[in-house]
Amino acid sequence: MEIDYSLRGIRFEWESQKAEINIRKHGIAFVKGDHMKSNNLKKRLRKNRPMDIISIRIPKDVVDDLKRIAPLLGFLGYQPLIRAYIGQGLRVDLERMEGSPELSKFVESLKRHGVDETIISEAIAEVR
Repeated sequence: MEIDYSLRGIRFEWESQKAEINIRKHGIAFVKGDHMKSNNLKKRLRKNRPMDIISIRIPKDVVDDLKRIAPLLGFLGYQPLIRAYIGQGLRVDLERMEGSPELSKFVESLKRHGVDETIISEAIAEVR
């Protein structure tokens, strides 16, 4: 393993071999030392980021599981764990979309033409 970056005690590691496999398998390249991604990561890790309050319905058994596993993963509660899960998925999708600007433009065009987001998501999932 090659240590690449450390921020607020969190160690980010870079493995050249895994990076090559990632490109072949997922078509996503995580560029070592990419300054823009580094700045975005720093912004996302700030503790004082503004928050929005939302309401979401989640099945009770899922909430129970989140409450059970959160402390085992080092979270103070289930809501920070939910935010972590959302953030992880969001970063994957952002990387995928930013790695393919044509796809992003196409999706935005479909939305402007009234195509339902569920249909767009299903179609993207089918081709990946």
